[in-house]
Amino acid sequence: MTNNSRPQRKSLYEKTQGPQAVHIETLIEQGDTAARRVSAGYLAFFRTRLPSVENLAKALFGETPGGPDWKVFYTVVHDLRSSSASAGYNTVSAICESLERLLFERDPQNPLMRDVIRLHLDALSLAASNNTPIADGDEANRLIANLGRAVDKLPRI
Repeated sequence: MTNNSRPQRKSLYEKTQGPQAVHIETLIEQGDTAARRVSAGYLAFFRTRLPSVENLAKALFGETPGGPDWKVFYTVVHDLRSSSASAGYNTVSAICESLERLLFERDPQNPLMRDVIRLHLDALSLAASNNTPIADGDEANRLIANLGRAVDKLPRI
């Protein structure tokens, strides 16, 4: 048997690929394109969600602290945190993470709780502002650190 008549050995890569397979480089490129689209449209999405988050917070202030609306509010904030992180909006994600920590770890009966929630909502509004949105950087880091200090001042559950 000559070299020309011997069946060619397929690489492991070729063996694991079916007739409809797409090269990994193409898949990575498609993923990067999708991520850029999500990131580009996220701020507009966030701006449409923020009023409903603020309305949920206002409803909390009329309810007994720790009631079912608090869980709904926590879930919405958690959703914003994860979606903003996925879209690359790290400042928004960090503000939401601080707010989640406040809702989860601190005593909802504390009268200052509402003020600290309001601080977080103001920070989210600033992050979504058309005029001066907060970009990732030193200013954002100071804001997030100060929000964390405000959370830490409240007693734990």
